Amino acid sequence: MDLKIFGPSGVPDNEFKKGLHTLLESEPAWNDLAQWFLTTESFEEDDEHSSRAMSATSLLPEQFFDCVYALRFILEAWQIHHLRLLDIQRDLFALGYDSDAIDRLGGLLQRIEPARGRVYASFIRSEHENAILPTLEDLDVVCDLRPIFEDYVFPAPVAAAGVDYKRIMGFSCIVLVELVTEDSEGRNHRLSFQMTEKALADLQSALGRAHDQLDILKASTRELFAKHD
Repeated sequence: MDLKIFGPSGVPDNEFKKGLHTLLESEPAWNDLAQWFLTTESFEEDDEHSSRAMSATSLLPEQFFDCVYALRFILEAWQIHHLRLLDIQRDLFALGYDSDAIDRLGGLLQRIEPARGRVYASFIRSEHENAILPTLEDLDVVCDLRPIFEDYVFPAPVAAAGVDYKRIMGFSCIVLVELVTEDSEGRNHRLSFQMTEKALADLQSALGRAHDQLDILKASTRELFAKHD
């Protein structure tokens, strides 16, 4: 069975089937979904606009993102494979979905069709931005107050006179950081490290300088950005 929306020899994966099932069961929320696709500037799940739109619908968060995933997939395939709406509907019929429901879904797809170019642009931009190197996905920071004892826990062969490993000399503020990255194959990698307060200040300064350089880079290439937005 040749299904055009999945490409040559392609088949629907479980995530798409789950999303499509949720979408077909969520018809009362289709107006909200259409409005979101036609007005949002970002199609990412963690976007603030997505969160506001999600809270305004009758859908649970997981249902909202399942529906968005299915519609994004269809719009991307529509653009990539130069399909007609009829091609998409025939493929969904072939997967065994109810013909009346697919007819009604065709109306929703017609409404959001103007967004398909932006949906594809978002998809291909993400593919390029996440290529080659792992991408930062999450950041956790914990502040720790660390006691400074007079001696180490592990005993020295000959203890220094007057040194007491149980005596606290003071405290030091330490920042514990964990970075979570995701590679191009979807695998997570974690990097944990600690910083002193001075090192944190140096990092903040470096990030501020990086923002300054980024602003200069964007300003110097504004015409190029405008041409490809």
